Order: sequence, then structure tokens, then C-alpha cells
Amino acid sequence: MSHYFIRIDKSRVRLWSFRLLTIFLASENLHGLCNGEYDFGADILANEYEKAEIEHLMLQIATLFRSADTCAIEKRTIDTRWNPTVGELEQPIGSPSSELSLREACNKIIHVREIEYELVDGDYDWNRFLKPIVYLYGEKHGKQWKAILDIKKFCFEVCHIPQ
Repeated sequence: MSHYFIRIDKSRVRLWSFRLLTIFLASENLHGLCNGEYDFGADILANEYEKAEIEHLMLQIATLFRSADTCAIEKRTIDTRWNPTVGELEQPIGSPSSELSLREACNKIIHVREIEYELVDGDYDWNRFLKPIVYLYGEKHGKQWKAILDIKKFCFEVCHIPQ
């Protein structure tokens, strides 16, 4: 029996990273188009799809990067591991924060129980927009944790996915 490992399409992960980052960078302009009317085009795009797409892309990226990183740890790839800092981690919540590595950020995304977004207030409640900072909350071994993920760093660094 031959053993194979999952091949990761680096270009797909980079494309997903591009999409994730552009959602945050477009958020201000998209929410600026909202006029407060329910079912207005910009309102639908901004309020129904923005966060759902962010969460879907983060999970896809995290799953593939985490799998590729495991292969790199086991020296089954041609690339070396890439594990820079992409945020901060409080584990448990309230303890002094430590660096959040890319691998650990992927773990936290995969096991997240709650996500909060950092918002910038607009002129009205309905045109507040997203900053590229995401707060992830979960539990590990009965202790609550909080990860502060810098989306720009995450998207830039995940481009170094092992092959």
C-alpha cells in the first residue's frame, strides 16, 4: 500500500487570502453605500454576506494551511515551516497576552466558538464598517481563550504555505 499526503494548492490558498483581505478593505466603501433601507442592494451585500464569507474563507484557509504545516513538521514537504506571529493570544482569558503564531491562529479558527468583529463607527448605525481585526473565542481543556487575529498579517503570511 502506498501512502500519500494531501497536496495543498498554494494558488487557491493565496486566492482565498486575497478574497478575505479584500472583504475587509472594501468594507468601508460598501457600508458607505448603505442607506438604511432594508433590502437595499448594498445593505444586502454588507449585512448578509460580508461576515458569512469572512468566516467561510478563514476556515478554508486555516484548514488547508494547518494540513500543509503538519506535513512540513513531518518533513514530507519540500518547503520549510513558516510560523510567524499574526496576532495575540490570551489563554486563559485575562492572562497576559502572548504571540499568536500562524499555526496556532489556524487551530483557533478551526475550534472557534464565537467571533467578534472590530467595527469603525460610521455616520449611522447601519454604515459602520469592519476593521481587519477579528476576535476569536473558544475553550481548551475547560479554560476559555481569546485570540486577536490581525487579518492583514494572517493573509500576507499564509501565502508562504508549505508545498
